[in-house]
Amino acid sequence: MPSTTAAAASSSPKLAALGFCGADDSVNHRHLILLGKSYPTIEWGILFRPDKEGQPRYATRQWVCRLAELLAQNDAATAANALPPIRLAAHLCGSHVNNLLSSSTDLSCANNIDSVLTELYNWGFRRVQVNATAVNGVHTEHLGEKATIQSFLRTTAAHLKLEFIVQKNEETLPLWNGLLEQESLPENIVFLHDESKGTGKEASAWSTDPQFVSTSRKIVGYAGGIKPANVAKVAQDTMKACQESGGKEFWIDMESGVRSKMIGASGKEGGEEDIFDLSKCYECIDTICELGFIDHPLGL
Repeated sequence: MPSTTAAAASSSPKLAALGFCGADDSVNHRHLILLGKSYPTIEWGILFRPDKEGQPRYATRQWVCRLAELLAQNDAATAANALPPIRLAAHLCGSHVNNLLSSSTDLSCANNIDSVLTELYNWGFRRVQVNATAVNGVHTEHLGEKATIQSFLRTTAAHLKLEFIVQKNEETLPLWNGLLEQESLPENIVFLHDESKGTGKEASAWSTDPQFVSTSRKIVGYAGGIKPANVAKVAQDTMKACQESGGKEFWIDMESGVRSKMIGASGKEGGEEDIFDLSKCYECIDTICELGFIDHPLGL
């Protein structure tokens, strides 16, 4: 039964996505599809960083291809609407971001990132987060240069069917400030407030700055230390922050908070393995449903 809390009030900003980032080879593809189809607000985030492929948090190409194959088999009913059966976001790191941010001055970089983004779209991804920080393997010394800003804008213009998420934090200030200085911001660029940069550090406060909800959709995202233990408070606090900033929609995204250490998770001998924990994801889903932001499927 839907909750009657303030979260469900029609005047409150809508939760546009509940993001779980770091899905990797430790999780069963069909489990992701089952949950994603049961709760359409869920957005599975997959990290792409070539030099870390196959490590915890970074799925192998083989794993991603298999997910895409299963989705292609699953989407006969939704093909008429051109909508994938579940929501996927690609979180780009490392050389992918370096190529994107150099694409207006280097043809090989442009060809490389355009090829990657086209493939992502064909696999079913509809959102792309650009993690332009040093901890994510990105060269950050030129983030504020005109060529970098133009490269970002070139890429978004070349891939209008994708929505691009700018990870907004102190380190990426030159990039997001340069984008905000444009005469008009493209509709397929949105911002994620994330000072933690995927490290799991909890935010001390949530931004209410209206300049980050400047596109017509009035949407903004929040991340940083979100986990089952605090997701209820975070969801309510970020909804209020979104409202105070003039936003109509918001999303929250978590990564470190939905991982666990488990012995023998893959069946191999050895010590603890770092896994993407769907039980923690479901704890968050259940809490968000209880608050009235989304609903459980009929019968649950």
